[in-house]
Amino acid sequence: MLILLLLSNLAWAQTFPENFKWCVATSAHQIEGNNTASDWWAFEQVPGRIRNNEKSGNASDHWNRVTEDIGLIKDLNATDYRMSIEWARIEPVEGQIDQAAIQHYADELAQLQANGIRPIVTLHHFTFPQWLALKGGWEWKGATEAFVRFTRTVYGFAGPYVTDWVTLNEPVIYALNGYVAGVFPPGEKREVGDVAPVFIGMLKAHAEAYHLLHAMARAANRSIRVGIAHSVRTFDPWNRASPLDIYAAERSDAIWNWAIPSAVETGKLSMHLLWFVNVEQTIPKLKGTQDFLGVNYYSGDLMQFSWKTGLVARGRKNIPRSDMGWDIYPKGLTRLLKKMHQRFPRHSILITENGVADANDSQRPDFLVNHLRAVREARAAGVPVEGYCYWSLLDNFEWAEGFEPRFGLYSVDYVTGERTPTLSAEIFMRIAGENQL
Repeated sequence: MLILLLLSNLAWAQTFPENFKWCVATSAHQIEGNNTASDWWAFEQVPGRIRNNEKSGNASDHWNRVTEDIGLIKDLNATDYRMSIEWARIEPVEGQIDQAAIQHYADELAQLQANGIRPIVTLHHFTFPQWLALKGGWEWKGATEAFVRFTRTVYGFAGPYVTDWVTLNEPVIYALNGYVAGVFPPGEKREVGDVAPVFIGMLKAHAEAYHLLHAMARAANRSIRVGIAHSVRTFDPWNRASPLDIYAAERSDAIWNWAIPSAVETGKLSMHLLWFVNVEQTIPKLKGTQDFLGVNYYSGDLMQFSWKTGLVARGRKNIPRSDMGWDIYPKGLTRLLKKMHQRFPRHSILITENGVADANDSQRPDFLVNHLRAVREARAAGVPVEGYCYWSLLDNFEWAEGFEPRFGLYSVDYVTGERTPTLSAEIFMRIAGENQL
């Protein structure tokens, strides 16, 4: 009897809730191809911007393979699909809406629904229409109004299909890569403290879009949720005995992981790092504008203090790394989920991205299983994790890294467009189908 009880408890511990969301994620520019009206398309044309001077081109050709790719999602036993709707396709010229693009996305959403797959729609996944980028992006005084107009247009055709909305994908990644590292459009290299206007512009737009989406949903007697997909990482001191390295890790954690979700909760953006960064900004209508917490988790860093730059990130020793050189650290996901729940106990958590660049699919099977174990451990500790989105459904154009990194459960032949399931796809399919590890 004791053995049967132990086996029963073990089976329960490995089972996910009946309504757990099994999800795969993509973004439009990375998979659709020929997104010619976007700022990323323009950015790619400059030699040296993208690894190996690659351009997104046809990308994964998803625009022409929607039905095929929805079949792949269904084959995975996924219940949800996180996708983005490309602003540059909907409004390629300021004030001019492309009805053919609207029809294309409406058809895609209808096909997802017909196949029993719930879409999770992201409105801004790193890309702008080029016309808006030329006006200053999120720093342009008209950016919020333009984003509201885009949001209203998207809701007009997507509203009947979408319950969960993501306004912004990884605001911290977007701002730092575009305005400090210079590897995203607009390719600037500012001091970190000078990026505050970008964050403020994004949060103003999010706040207005949040209220608009809820108002339109109420008018249509629909129930929706709106959130942000936050990039989170673990930050630990390089030297645990060094007060400066401890400070570097604590400040990295505070700014990278918590500044944006805390701002959305409190209505005030607060970022501080010695003389490099000092931001205190109250943003109208922002307070309380997230209904769930989106979590994008890939890796973690050991932080070292530098008097010159403030912070230096280093990798762990004797730990597996992805093809991107990122530490594979599943324990960090459990840590961050617990911490997020402690900070924001009112909200459920949806893992909106988690994946690994692994061209040979040699590390991905363990990566997938071990990160799902990390999710299960967090759930066992009381963290309300409601679902898991693997990044990505397909190999894709990985921004400044070009086509070399391969994150897909399905590998893509970029010449023929052929999709081939990996062993990891089979593992995901089985786990999602059985709802357990």
